[in-house]
Amino acid sequence: MTTNENQIINEFEEIKNESIFTLSKLINLYGLSLSESRLYSILFLENSPMTLDEMSQSLGMSKTSMSTGVRSLLDTQMVEKTWKKGIRKDLYIVEEDLYKAFSNSFIDQWHSAINHHMKTLKEISNQLSDLSYKNSDLDLQKTISQYSQKINMIIDFYKWLLNTLKVLQENIDDRLNIKNQDL
Repeated sequence: MTTNENQIINEFEEIKNESIFTLSKLINLYGLSLSESRLYSILFLENSPMTLDEMSQSLGMSKTSMSTGVRSLLDTQMVEKTWKKGIRKDLYIVEEDLYKAFSNSFIDQWHSAINHHMKTLKEISNQLSDLSYKNSDLDLQKTISQYSQKINMIIDFYKWLLNTLKVLQENIDDRLNIKNQDL
């Protein structure tokens, strides 16, 4: 191999590392851990399925860490197991449609968090109503009422977020349907 070829290979490796780093920073914003983000990035940018050993070697992390990361990515449907003739180890490929991969993860996480928080806030709102009803002090009633209004503003915001997520999911579904029709 010539010096020039070695230089090109080294530059290409640097570009690959920068690409993995950049994509993983974006993915990290979607609530995945940094190691899961790096793992997804490597799987996305590679052109073939990878084993846990290959992932471990590529990231310089333990096979146990890779197994945990892959399990998490499988749960979010961002990665799936695949099979290749002649290979006994489990192979993993990434969901290559970024819209689908991130909508599954992102929207599910947001729905879960919003629904959990809305349930808590509705319970708080009910508790405030009970307190206001039991109380005869007008100043305290006013304070409780103002606080209750703020809680209701948060609940309205969460409802808006759910509607926004619904529209986002519909747009993603439309995009996926158009893409599938083109195939």
